Parts: sequence; structure tokens; C-alpha cells
Amino acid sequence: MVGTVAGVSELSAALIMIAAILTSATIISVFALKVYKVAKRIDGVLGVDKKGRTISDRLASVEYQLCPNGGSSMADKIASIELQQTEVRSQMESYRDVIAGLLKGSKSNGSVV
Repeated sequence: MVGTVAGVSELSAALIMIAAILTSATIISVFALKVYKVAKRIDGVLGVDKKGRTISDRLASVEYQLCPNGGSSMADKIASIELQQTEVRSQMESYRDVIAGLLKGSKSNGSVV
């Protein structure tokens, strides 16, 4: 047999080589696609969003909202609400005391308010 290598003809060896190359190319292509998808996902998280902001821009806006800055942050608004709530509570306690005093006075006089 002319052109045989370990019992395999040249044609069979060439077909096996082509199959091995195609299989290798397919494996490399699948791996490259998976790496591309991961890189695209990472870029979506760390890169620029649909509004053109980077992760640094987005974190800066979150930090701006969390730190008191003179009235426009969430922390300032929460502090303002707490202050208003304390004032309302104080007023309600005053009203309660006035009403309780009126009721107590009306009971001692025997009149109904």
C-alpha cells in the first residue's frame, strides 16, 4: 500500500486532519463567543449606560443623595421630615394637654363641653 501511515491511507489521514481542524476551530469559536458575552456583560456593568454615564458618575449621584449637602439630598430631606415630625408631635401633645385640661375642668364644674 502506497502512502499509508500505520494502516491509514493518505485520504483517510487527510479527512481525519480536516475533521480535527474543524473541531478545533469550532471549540475555539464557542470559547471566543463565551468570552465575548462575558466581556460585554462586564462592560455593561462597568462601562457606560444607556444615558452615557459611567459607573463613577452613577456612584457619585448615589453618594450625593446619601450625604447631607444643604437641603437637596435624601439625607437632608429625611432630617427635615424628622424635625417636622418632632414639631407635630410636640403640638399634638400640647393639644392633648389643653383638651385634657378642658375636660377635667368641665367635669369639676358639672357642665358638658
